[in-house]
Amino acid sequence: MSQPISLSQNVEPSHNEAIFRSAPMTLVQFYVTIELARDVVCTLGNLGTVHFRDLNSKLTPFQRTFVTELRSIDTLESQLHFLHSSMEKYETIKSDIFVNLKADLNPLPGSSEMDEIKAKIKDFYERIKHLDNSFTSLYQQKLKLIENRYVLTALSEFHRSSVRGFDDSFQGQRQGNETDDDDVALLNNRNNSLELGQETVDLSESGFNSISGTLARDKIPLLRKILWRTLRGNLYFYDSQIDEPLSNYNGKDAELIDKNAFIIYIHGDFLKARVRKIIQSLDGIIYDNVGGNESQRFATMEDLNLKINDFNSVVENTKSHLITELLVVQEAYPDFCYITQREKLIYQTLNKFDEDSTRRCLVGEGWIPVSEFDSIRQTLRHLVREKSRHGGSSSASQESILLNDESASAPPTTPASTASPLFAIDDTDHEISSLDDDDEFGTLIAVVNELSTNRTPPTYHKTTKFNAAFQSIIDAYGIATYQEVNPGLATIITFPFMFAIMFGDLGHGFIVFLIALYLIKNEVAFGSLRNKDEIFEMAFNGRYIVLLMGAFSMYTGLMYNDIFSKSMTLFSSAWEWNFPADYDPADGPISLTATRKPGHVYPIGLDWAWHGSENNLLFTNSYKMKLSVLMGFVHMNYSLFFSLVNYRYFKSRVDIIGNFIPGFLFMQSIFGYLALTIVYKWSVDWLGTGRQPPGLLNMLINMFLSPGNIEEQLYPGQKFVQIVLVLIALVCVPWLLVYKPLTLKRQNERAIQLGYRDLNSQVNHSLQLHEEETAFDLDVELNHDPLDDEVDDLNEEFNFPNDIEPLHHNSTSHGDEAGSFDFGDIVIHQVIHTIEFCLNCVSHTASYLRLWALSLAHAQLSSVLWSMTISNAFGQTGNFGIFMTVVLFALWFTLTVCILVLMEGTSAMLHSLRLHWVEAMSKFFEGEGYPYEPFAFKDIDL
Repeated sequence: MSQPISLSQNVEPSHNEAIFRSAPMTLVQFYVTIELARDVVCTLGNLGTVHFRDLNSKLTPFQRTFVTELRSIDTLESQLHFLHSSMEKYETIKSDIFVNLKADLNPLPGSSEMDEIKAKIKDFYERIKHLDNSFTSLYQQKLKLIENRYVLTALSEFHRSSVRGFDDSFQGQRQGNETDDDDVALLNNRNNSLELGQETVDLSESGFNSISGTLARDKIPLLRKILWRTLRGNLYFYDSQIDEPLSNYNGKDAELIDKNAFIIYIHGDFLKARVRKIIQSLDGIIYDNVGGNESQRFATMEDLNLKINDFNSVVENTKSHLITELLVVQEAYPDFCYITQREKLIYQTLNKFDEDSTRRCLVGEGWIPVSEFDSIRQTLRHLVREKSRHGGSSSASQESILLNDESASAPPTTPASTASPLFAIDDTDHEISSLDDDDEFGTLIAVVNELSTNRTPPTYHKTTKFNAAFQSIIDAYGIATYQEVNPGLATIITFPFMFAIMFGDLGHGFIVFLIALYLIKNEVAFGSLRNKDEIFEMAFNGRYIVLLMGAFSMYTGLMYNDIFSKSMTLFSSAWEWNFPADYDPADGPISLTATRKPGHVYPIGLDWAWHGSENNLLFTNSYKMKLSVLMGFVHMNYSLFFSLVNYRYFKSRVDIIGNFIPGFLFMQSIFGYLALTIVYKWSVDWLGTGRQPPGLLNMLINMFLSPGNIEEQLYPGQKFVQIVLVLIALVCVPWLLVYKPLTLKRQNERAIQLGYRDLNSQVNHSLQLHEEETAFDLDVELNHDPLDDEVDDLNEEFNFPNDIEPLHHNSTSHGDEAGSFDFGDIVIHQVIHTIEFCLNCVSHTASYLRLWALSLAHAQLSSVLWSMTISNAFGQTGNFGIFMTVVLFALWFTLTVCILVLMEGTSAMLHSLRLHWVEAMSKFFEGEGYPYEPFAFKDIDL
């Protein structure tokens, strides 16, 4: 067979991004001999960079190659699970046993070492299981003896009772246990029930048969009823409670339950046999060694006590031995558990490989970041070198390594009859056909090829511990399409800032900031904790989000001049109060109007003079409402520009002209104009002009309902500007509707005239030509013959008949999936997009008013809490004043943390999340990708 050549080579793109845009990915193919496959997969698992494709999707788990190995590992898992449950049962685990894990730092065990590990686990399992069974059996026997002693004691006490004492205890027992008429009848008359004809005190000498034993306490009333109805009252029944819970062992499980000892006197062997069957059906235990006279019962009691003492000694020794063995197992358990899980992951991954029986090798495919290709190639080269040096054949021929660098290009000096390649990787020109020869069995070969494919790669964004939580917010909504703009980068700033607008308070933000600092300072200790509380784990994983939310809240609180609902007099006010000359404070409060100081401007934030004024709420409402609209306009606009970045990156000219430009003009002509008028209205000195500022909402409504009609003029030339803007908005709607469908239809007709089936066929053909030209240029650079028939040998021979994994198509320029061109679907899609965009411009802008609403609610709730708690302590003097201050401060601080920080903070966070998911990301985000999930051992969860 001729030698296969791979055209693939790592071509580093000029824009190798992985935060603003997902990392460039490439599809690679691995050809590995079966002898080396386990080591190769282990090495790739340590690297953690390969997202393997399942080439055997059509096969069931029992039809795959390594099903035998996985069954063996399942056995190991069950044995280890038993060992762990035994450690928990006997309470030998005092702390986290995985702290001493060492196997993750050790190399992969060889086949012989794995056999030894399996033998050790099996030996531990058998010994612990034998000791556990012995201890359980001995302990159950001990409990049975103790139960037997309880029955014997109850029977002896019953027989020692006097006639009167017997009658009294009998009547008390009857009254305490009667629940219905059947019980009354059962215990009503001792002489009639026993059919003696005369009263007998010693029932053991009366010739009656007695049955003694134990039964679960909740089944005693049921036994009474059954015996009464079955034997028609021809019996005597007595029971007493056993104080100590006893075992209810059924051969499999044992549990301690409350029991009663019972004594039943019955006449005749037939009735006795029937009663025994009834008791056994209720899981009762009958003891036949408690009969006889008093001396016989005394001898039985001594024998039971002697046996119980012997069993106590044996049980304690067995338990001590068992705990000693478990402590030995506990030292090695973490390594055994990790090795087992690692082996399971390795063979599960190998089952995704396709087996080539002709070459006796495995073929696998996976996605990797382009930047990691050289690292994988060098790592595999080193692996084969080490395996051939230490684990390969002893022959000199098997120590030769064929590399694809210049130093390995020289022919080997060993004879051709003995030389065999141990390593072939990527674009080498060395033959691997020798795998077909029987005398070459055992040759170590690893080939990695970079493939060209029309499949869409997974989406991979590089993250750090700082931005990982922000990226998870975006991924929770949807995985970004491959290489589209990643919203996670901008979210680092916009998410906490939108939260801070709703949560603006310097004091509350400082509390949130301190909580985040505490989590960050102890992140090593908290990160190593296992089985963390779910809510705490969410807060810990988002500690850097909480940090920025607290910092931004402190900033907005400074802008609002608000700290725990109180203002800060950091600078002198720009307003002054002019009190009347004859004002006397004793006369009570009066209404004053503040006057502004000429030329004085408050340096930063809101002037503290507004706090406490009558029109404070009116002023802050107007200010925060307009601020919310401006924030929403900025947020949606930068999101809309992300769509332009996507269209330019994917070279979609039709989307730029047909979607972005009309959409941008439509938004600016309405809400851009509204934002501009808000800023203009703020910049005008309305008191100086002597005019009343016009209402902007009415102006915007009248702009469309009655164009050209200006009720209150805001600026000169307003009529002409608004008419032009309305015309632009009206033109943009049909532009959005018709341009893209008609353009694509024209392009499709042109493609048909050129001989293509449709537009999609032309696009796919152009992409294929581009890939072939790239491969041709690359092959020329590598001095390979591009016309060699052996170039695609490897790819053509393996068609993977069991691969039915869904095919993810690349997004084409017109947004349609790769398939036949359908003009009707494109029209419907564009109509929906136009209606959705125009309506969303209105609804989404209004949705940002939640920033104002929640900010107002937070400020008012904080003010109410202050006035109802700690403010009542001010003015109190003496010891009572101290007591009131301490108690009310504790109450105020507790409610502040629980209600304002936790509950209000959670509400503001969820609203900020909605603004990003719905209002912002709907402008550009496709979210049709699938996550990059590399095979890595670091994900092993022990």
